[in-house]
Amino acid sequence: MRRQYRVSKLMRSQTMLSAAKAQIAAGRKVILTYGVREDGRCSCKREGCASPGKHPLPKFFPNGVHSATDDIEAVQKALRRHPDANLAIALEGLTVVDVDGDEGRKAVKRLDLPDTVKVFTGRGYHLYYEGEISDGTFKGEKLDVLTGGSRMVMVPPSMHPIGKRYNHSARAPNRAARVPKNLSRLKSEKTGRRHEKTQSSSSDLVIKSGARNDFFFRTSCFLRRRFEDEDAVEAMLEALNDEFTETPLSTGELHSVIQSSGNYVEDTTALFGPPKTTEPLPMEFLYYPYIPYFGVTLLAGNPGMGKSLLVTKLIAAVTTGTPWPFTDECAPKGKVLMLSAEDNWQRVTLPRLLENNADINQIRVMNRFKILSPENLEAMARYIEQERPKLVVIDTLTAYMGSGRDMNRQNEVGEFLGRLTEIAEDAGCAVLAIGHLNKQSAEHPLYRIVGSIGFAASIRSALFYGTDPTDRSRFALAHGKANASELGKTIIFERFGGGRDGTPVLHPVEFSDANEAEVCRVETNTVGRPASATDAARVFILEFLSEKPVRWEKVESAVTARSLASAGTLNALRAEMAKSGEIEQVGKGKSTRWKLGQPSAED
Repeated sequence: MRRQYRVSKLMRSQTMLSAAKAQIAAGRKVILTYGVREDGRCSCKREGCASPGKHPLPKFFPNGVHSATDDIEAVQKALRRHPDANLAIALEGLTVVDVDGDEGRKAVKRLDLPDTVKVFTGRGYHLYYEGEISDGTFKGEKLDVLTGGSRMVMVPPSMHPIGKRYNHSARAPNRAARVPKNLSRLKSEKTGRRHEKTQSSSSDLVIKSGARNDFFFRTSCFLRRRFEDEDAVEAMLEALNDEFTETPLSTGELHSVIQSSGNYVEDTTALFGPPKTTEPLPMEFLYYPYIPYFGVTLLAGNPGMGKSLLVTKLIAAVTTGTPWPFTDECAPKGKVLMLSAEDNWQRVTLPRLLENNADINQIRVMNRFKILSPENLEAMARYIEQERPKLVVIDTLTAYMGSGRDMNRQNEVGEFLGRLTEIAEDAGCAVLAIGHLNKQSAEHPLYRIVGSIGFAASIRSALFYGTDPTDRSRFALAHGKANASELGKTIIFERFGGGRDGTPVLHPVEFSDANEAEVCRVETNTVGRPASATDAARVFILEFLSEKPVRWEKVESAVTARSLASAGTLNALRAEMAKSGEIEQVGKGKSTRWKLGQPSAED
């Protein structure tokens, strides 16, 4: 019996997957919703659910219809967890007339609408039309007219709560007709009176179309905190929707908003109480001892040092599961979520990832820059819970805090980082945040992090990126704070490539005894400091070169990294210094190297 049940669920899942593929092939985005049990109740297991089988799976489609997707792999993943789920589509570029009662059938018949795709539902039918109507969604007598990408409808072979499956009419056309211009005549008299009321009186409460979901979500949260009776809350919201909304939400949409609000209202027993477990667990690391799981690691350095270049190397290791620098331990292979406010994806970040042999299929990004407001922070938390990345990179942290938070106030910084830590703990991932240092040379780097001391206090680990104190052409990564381990050794990197057409890359070369204060030292002005870019570059080149010949590209890379001179200035300077004998060319062609020369006494 149990085996037959499993086979039955598998068949339903495969049927739903095939239907989803067909919808996606037709250019539609799909959403999976909770299924309907044999007794007509919703599989969400919520007592008294008012919209059985019609609200999206929160883990896979956290923003409802706005999480609709054409990614069939994501749909398949959701079906593995919910094989009895229902299927819906977003109505972008479509209009659907949802007819539920006799009055609705009569109204449609009187209007003499053109023949089009027809789907039978549990109590009525849907008529599909190509195109969206300018009037937007509205209600009629026992019917709803739904249109636009913020609306959705159930499609075959979904199950209706009364036990019937949605199915296509065999007598109707296979292609949808163009949306007719006279659909607005389906509006009920009540809707028309409401519209006249809103036009004539501005003092009455009017819930505008663009603010409906937000209004009902907030009102639902407010009422839930004060009333335990779910039916009473729904009745109050339905009354507001019917009487005061410019264009009322459909019953299904309103109940979906009410359902969503239940995920955000917590009672005192959920916030306070005894610990959930008394069993201790060991600390785990993405990259021991530098980057721990379950918390925030801050990577800070002086501006313009190339912190993002180092980060792309770390990301590449995670996406491919290759060894970390100077260790046999491989990075745990998995996904990486990147939030980058400073670097262009296609022109900067992507070439660097490819140069480091990263697996781009394992990368997830924030497609449009949005500050991590409380709402966006929660959206990111739900996405991380769904995707389960090993590493989340935020570059830079202060950019994503936004102007609504004061980065110089410890309480606001602590609250923001505290929520990031909770997200990392819940998902079991590591968060790597990028920050800048100020130019206060007398302070320890931990206290030079731009913003409040709350940054230094709220993180699990602090990494500092700067230059090798013994060789200014090389870069160094020092470990300055560790709450859960000993401090790691400082790693020295050399930079290769770059220039006008190349992509720079870092290679680890050795460990160093230098600490974070030495690595991130601030260069102070000295007496006789060069007055021009040419003089500054000349002094640096004479310090950089030695008796051992090196390729000029290495000199150029070191000068460019410090923004001392342009490529044109550097080429002219090379010729001038070679002529004066300050530097000397060794070899020709591809084997050309440069070293310190033997200038005459005059020079």
